Amino acid sequence: MDMRLDDHWDRRILTLTTLCLVLCVLSGCAVVGPRSISMGRADYNEVINRTEDEQMLLSIVKERYGETSSLLAVSSVAANVRFRTSAGVDAGFQGFPTSVGGENLLIGRLAYEENPTITYAPVQGEKYVRQLMSPVPFDILLMSMRSVTNGRLLFTLLVNRVNDLRNPDFLDASPVEPHPQFARFVELLTELSKVGVLDLVGDTQKEVAFNAVINGYAPQYSHKVVEFLGLLDLTMPEDEAEDIVIPLYFAIRTGDLWGIAITTRSTIDLIEIFRAAIIVPQEHAHAGLTINYPPMGLPGQGIRIISSKEKPKNLSLAVKYRGYWFYIDETDQETKAVFVLLRTLWRISIAGSIDLRDAPVLTIPVSR
Repeated sequence: MDMRLDDHWDRRILTLTTLCLVLCVLSGCAVVGPRSISMGRADYNEVINRTEDEQMLLSIVKERYGETSSLLAVSSVAANVRFRTSAGVDAGFQGFPTSVGGENLLIGRLAYEENPTITYAPVQGEKYVRQLMSPVPFDILLMSMRSVTNGRLLFTLLVNRVNDLRNPDFLDASPVEPHPQFARFVELLTELSKVGVLDLVGDTQKEVAFNAVINGYAPQYSHKVVEFLGLLDLTMPEDEAEDIVIPLYFAIRTGDLWGIAITTRSTIDLIEIFRAAIIVPQEHAHAGLTINYPPMGLPGQGIRIISSKEKPKNLSLAVKYRGYWFYIDETDQETKAVFVLLRTLWRISIAGSIDLRDAPVLTIPVSR
């Protein structure tokens, strides 16, 4: 066969191969962008979530030592992605010449660059303090009660009084004595709600925000409804086929108020309960480095933040402070559930208090 024909055929094959490679590179622009979102978004979200947890836990630990702490909120993340493509003749492919018979090969390049910029806003000011010290809103309490696994726990944590049933934070720090029947009330409330006998619904007449409606209880649950109402000092209707509608008040019960009066804790109350649940190192306690708390009341009895000289293996969340690791065990579902609630309420306080128009911000460009 003529050598010129062979060279011509080789040039055609290499040219077609090169064009295919260039098209693959250039078409990558259409998929690298979405891929960068799918990978980058998860990475940013995971890091922000983890560092926010660590920041809040460290703040709680430092305050147990009587020291101040501050928070920085991530207000924005701008990840600028740039793509550059080019075609040229100044490079060859491994194993191939840069030219065949004097004709240069066409090649392509794709450059990908990501430059994230993170903006922080300090969490401070009167509005933030007011948010922390305000009682947890009624609707958030009722939404927490709908939790299938933690409804009883969250109600006990958030509520400090129902009618005359008191549920103080600590046992001997207040003249208020815990009512021995509060836990039984929460147990009945949870059970009757799960079986569909008791529902908390909005009041269509808007006279009160919510009502507790008890229906379909006879005869299987009649005795428990009688006990439930008795704990609240309410009377059972004579006709058990009659629906029982009890107004819910976000207030302290007075003599002429018929219904269920509920008061809730504030986010700062929950932070203090969590702070008291830290098991501090004995050497720090003996040296007087930490704040001493009285025995925990019912809300914090199942919460544990453990301290260890060595970093534990089985942890859900951990921070290091004063040479010790303070952490939540990954198998401690109760403490984890309480921390999730605390963090949610804390974030609501932060989000409701930060105004980026007035607050100083710290913007950090990050290069990879």
